[in-house]
Amino acid sequence: MLKIHIVNHLGIDVIKVLDKTFGILEEIAKATPRPVGPLELAKRLGLNRATCSRILRMLLDSGYILKVSRQAGYVAGPRILTLGSMAGFQSELLRKAVPVVDRTAAATLGAALISQVYAGERYVLYLKNRIPDRVIKLAELSFDDVFNTATGVVEAAYMDEAERMALYGSVAERGGEMLPEFRDRGMLAGVFSGIRDDKMYHCLKGELGIFAAPVFAGGRFVAALGCSITRERYAGECISATAQCLSSSAAELSAALSSIGSVG
Repeated sequence: MLKIHIVNHLGIDVIKVLDKTFGILEEIAKATPRPVGPLELAKRLGLNRATCSRILRMLLDSGYILKVSRQAGYVAGPRILTLGSMAGFQSELLRKAVPVVDRTAAATLGAALISQVYAGERYVLYLKNRIPDRVIKLAELSFDDVFNTATGVVEAAYMDEAERMALYGSVAERGGEMLPEFRDRGMLAGVFSGIRDDKMYHCLKGELGIFAAPVFAGGRFVAALGCSITRERYAGECISATAQCLSSSAAELSAALSSIGSVG
């Protein structure tokens, strides 16, 4: 009865497209972290290549999937991971990141998180808050705040320059909020170079000191690990200790994501 009701309102063609789209999503989600190519997906689901490619492009543009490479194919993207983490599902990234984030939050008495940026939006894949008497709620699936957050600017530092500047221009044009040192376009190259050199960014933002460090898998940037502490603790030795803790946590997670089994 439910399907008949939907067909009457949307039409049979729309239902067919939805079925194909969910079928592709399910196949990619089941295979992740192994990439799946369009030819394999088309064969599994009995789709023609053109239809499969159109759906993949739509899912890619929406952040539901990520292209590993033209040859390798696709894996689950940040929007799937965000929805999945809300439902208790953990990808390989989350499986290894969650205990690291938990330990970082406990060690810093802060709020620690792992995030990714895709198509100009920042996705918080997992967050653990250990700041006393402070509640943090993620009200959105994604956030338009790349240049106004520590994890966002670390993500931006590792973007292709053309992609980074296109996003920056878009944010500037609509008057989006930015952290102070990112408001001068002429200073951007030096600031982002410094973030890459230090593998760390931190500043005071409102009532919080915010920190972020890059996470790598096999030498490839994959996510930003972040941490926030209260304003009164953002000083002297506490800044150094928090930055060191986060740096060590990011290195630990990078090593876990880059490990391989024996081949000899």
